[in-house]
Amino acid sequence: MTPPSSARSVLAKHVTSCILRCELYHERVARSDANEVRHGLRAAGVQRTRRSILTAARRHLVDSGYHRLSLEEVAADAGVTRVTIYRHFDSKLGLLDAIGEDLAQEAGLVSGMHEAARIDDPVRALTATVGEMCRFWSTGPEVIRRLISLSAVDPEAQQVIAGREQWRYQQIEALVERLADADRLLPPFDVQQATAVVGAVTSFPSCDEIATRLRLDLGELTGLLLPLLTSVVRLD
Repeated sequence: MTPPSSARSVLAKHVTSCILRCELYHERVARSDANEVRHGLRAAGVQRTRRSILTAARRHLVDSGYHRLSLEEVAADAGVTRVTIYRHFDSKLGLLDAIGEDLAQEAGLVSGMHEAARIDDPVRALTATVGEMCRFWSTGPEVIRRLISLSAVDPEAQQVIAGREQWRYQQIEALVERLADADRLLPPFDVQQATAVVGAVTSFPSCDEIATRLRLDLGELTGLLLPLLTSVVRLD
């Protein structure tokens, strides 16, 4: 039975409305997908620009030092403008801080230290922690030397380095407390004293001096540093 013309008209309008709503929905989805793609492309572009700047800055820092570091030369090397560098890092000192953070991320320092800290046996955790620090020092020793030497003469740079060293000492102190709880500290050392000694022995200047004199890679020092710590910690 054929529906009346009025019913056919209502049905046609309903179908047309459904089609239009469907088309509008897909159009919104397409616009949303396009926006996400554009956002993803922008984010990827920002990361590429940041990586180019950091790579160039690290190279120029090693070659020229911080005070002779020219942002114009870094910008030219990275294929960006000086304004772009300031947009990403705010200041020359901000760029320096980002270089330090970039080294830590490249080496996976934070995750490596946390993984070492999760080891149940505190002696094995100490061994792993010392290994992680040596591995980090070996990631970019030329850059780290520049950063450390700069911190000795520049108060602002010293604050940047001091903040990172404070974090390192916090990890060491937490580990030394575990060693103390396991009755592994040797007299006359308490937690504070043992933390200071372990921190000094595993610091970059100490490790760099030993590695340079023995012509070793910094990553190979764990086996030498641990015996030095046996005057503080019972490792057997």
